Amino acid sequence: MATALLGAMLVYVGTSLRTMSAAAVRSVALDWQGPVSSYAADRRLARAVGAQVGVAQASPTATAPLAAASHSGPAGATSTGSGAVLAVPPDYGRHVSTFRLLHGSLRPGAVVLDQQMAATLQARIGDTVRLVPRRGAAPRAFRVSGVALVTAPDVVFAPLDPQLGPAPAQPPANAAILPIETFAGAYAPALRTLTPANLGSSVQPGAQDGVQWQVQAQLDARPLSAGSPADALRRADRLRNRVQSELAGRVQFVDNLSDALTTAAEDSLYAQALYIMLAVPGALVALGLGYLAALGAVERDRRELWLLRARGASRRDILAGAVAESVVIGVLAGVAGAAAGWAAVAGLVPQAAAPGGGRLAAAGAACVGLAIAGALAARLAVSRRALSAQGAEGEDARPGVHPLWQRLGLDFIALALSGLVYWLTARTGFAAVINPDANPTLSLSVYMFFAPALLWLGATMLLVRLRGRAVAWVAERAAGGRARSPRGFLLASASRRGAAVNRGLVLLGLLLAFGVQLAMFTATYDRQAQVDAQLTLGADVALSAPPGVVTSHRLAQRVASVPGVRATTAVDHSYAYVGPDLQDTYGIDPSSFARATSLRDSYFLGLSAHQAMRALARRRDGILVSKETIDDYSLHAGDLLRLRVLDRRSGAFRVVPFHLLGGVQEFPSAPRDSFMVVDGRYLDAASHAPGPNVVFARAAADPAAVGRRVAAATARDGTRVSDIAEQAAATTSSITTVSLGGISRIERAFLIVLACAAMALFVGLAVAERRRELAVMRALGAPLRAVAAFVWTETAIVLAAGAALGAGLGWLLATMLVAMLRHVFDPPPDSLVVPWGFLAVLVAGAAAGALLSGVAARRSLARLPLGEVLREQ
Repeated sequence: MATALLGAMLVYVGTSLRTMSAAAVRSVALDWQGPVSSYAADRRLARAVGAQVGVAQASPTATAPLAAASHSGPAGATSTGSGAVLAVPPDYGRHVSTFRLLHGSLRPGAVVLDQQMAATLQARIGDTVRLVPRRGAAPRAFRVSGVALVTAPDVVFAPLDPQLGPAPAQPPANAAILPIETFAGAYAPALRTLTPANLGSSVQPGAQDGVQWQVQAQLDARPLSAGSPADALRRADRLRNRVQSELAGRVQFVDNLSDALTTAAEDSLYAQALYIMLAVPGALVALGLGYLAALGAVERDRRELWLLRARGASRRDILAGAVAESVVIGVLAGVAGAAAGWAAVAGLVPQAAAPGGGRLAAAGAACVGLAIAGALAARLAVSRRALSAQGAEGEDARPGVHPLWQRLGLDFIALALSGLVYWLTARTGFAAVINPDANPTLSLSVYMFFAPALLWLGATMLLVRLRGRAVAWVAERAAGGRARSPRGFLLASASRRGAAVNRGLVLLGLLLAFGVQLAMFTATYDRQAQVDAQLTLGADVALSAPPGVVTSHRLAQRVASVPGVRATTAVDHSYAYVGPDLQDTYGIDPSSFARATSLRDSYFLGLSAHQAMRALARRRDGILVSKETIDDYSLHAGDLLRLRVLDRRSGAFRVVPFHLLGGVQEFPSAPRDSFMVVDGRYLDAASHAPGPNVVFARAAADPAAVGRRVAAATARDGTRVSDIAEQAAATTSSITTVSLGGISRIERAFLIVLACAAMALFVGLAVAERRRELAVMRALGAPLRAVAAFVWTETAIVLAAGAALGAGLGWLLATMLVAMLRHVFDPPPDSLVVPWGFLAVLVAGAAAGALLSGVAARRSLARLPLGEVLREQ
């Protein structure tokens, strides 16, 4: 069981890390962007990069500014403000998903319009539109061959600096897509070329003022998804360095993929730390049960070992025999445990990716190694016990001699250090993972995890030190002066077997404590994952649409009429400059926002959620600013804050005054660093924006079902709908992004079986240790029920005391672990979640093991060969 639990953990961790790698690779719309100096260089380098091993596709592309666009049709003349143009080859969409064609196709000499631009111009496929590359230039006429939705405008149109990466820039309101050859011949000549040498000095903040030729490359995802995110990051970095070295001096890539893999690698460190904390204690307790099982043969071993010694066997001979026996048991148990672990993962987590041969071989080797070590430790401990002058009940014949660790008080030292580390960590707020220079390391994890590890160790040693004295004292007091009664006699007997009872209590108590810790932590984690998912998404269901569509198509009202939707609110997600910093800006309707999403008082600084929304409703030019911005600019409530906001009508930035109402540290759908919240009507009036581009909806029923209905109702409007279940899966595929559901199911199943086995082993050992004593009672005429009562009494004491110990220690460990890993939670949990259902099943499993083994013990006592037992020496 111990090796099966370890094997399941190793297999599941391996598949989880592969899943995280695959999710991180899939999340990147465009892996590499390499700015070059000309169209000819763009084509040559794209061919050279595409020929490299590991590169799935490399395309010559370009981006350029768009000063204006116009269209004349049956409805009259229409025009747009500034925007941007993307130029790509015909096969661009085979591996790259920066835009999605809704209608038509990309054809030579024609243009594909972004959906919002097509709606503004009222242009359809077959119409002719005129694009103005720069102010004062003659317009270029192109036939419309398709309509698309640009899904990654912040990546595609970001000005690139090879040294610094993508420069912060607001995505363009209007976008058009041209074939690269059409762009090079008919559009680019009207603009100057931005080269890697002059790019950093030529690009204005938030805008692009020339043609930016670039090689865009997408890597083969299969080798990157074969290992952990850290392995994928190393492979991606090596591949980029190799390509750049072979094309030395010709291209330097902006690596979007490595940025995503760096985050995933940091998340995977959290995942591995969590898995270790949640799995290793269970395997160690299972090994303890192996030792308990080995104790059942101590009397047989004692007779055999003394016989071997009498016949001349040396200690070396006995040790060699123990090693040989342990190797045989270890190999058999290791192979069986590895197979059982793989079967447990396949049966309990069917959605997990199939492990590779290397992962299975590594898991099998680890299982065999653990099984050999565990079997050898148990064999040697039992042999030493059998050869020592110890009685059958485990009472030491040398009561005055204590182990060194007891004389040094290591149990008290461990408990004191655990409390000290916990206090220091909670006070200083250390994080478990740091990520310097794209090299994620568990810098503080060893220090932080000392607290729960030392608590485990100290509590275990303290229980061993007590040797059941507390249980014996309670049993004696319960017996009281009624020692002549059957109940008092049974309790008095149990009190004299405190050391033997303590063995079962320690193992069952630690096992149940591990179960309580696991259940409470994972339940709290799962609840916070949902809270985190809603905070990331914004609401139960979130709909994003091209600018202007929410208002012109009345999407908020239409979504509100969808069955299962309780309330909706519209949000304008845009960007604005605070000084030189470009920050996310959320224009909301304060009167309806709180009804469609969840706001907590802890999100705001110095204000409650209700007060913050009421303040925004009262003052149209009010603004809530993130704590980071308040600290960076030394802001205070009431200060005048001048933001530079993009005027959608003129295409230039204009200064808009706001007055600071307070601070905010979390907000639905906002990033974790800098952002601002304002009144949406005031923002739209100042920026001449076409209105909100996001709709939040609160679901009265299953959010996934409601999301599907919302998507169906708005499918023709070019919307993208996400629900909280989808977001939770996306979030946990990345920690919080780490899902503990799979490993929790595996360990819960093992825990129930182990709890049952623990009680069965204790009862079996109790009968084996008292075999001669119970046989004497039977020989003297004691009824079977009276003899079995001794076993039932000890079993009930261990079960009750183990449950109490497990509840207290497990709660303390869960509290400590949540506090140690509070940086995983965003926001931190208000309280622990208690999964009463699983805890009841866990205790029921232990009780079932006690009941079944008690019945089996009673039957074995009925068939006890009294003569043979009484003749044993």
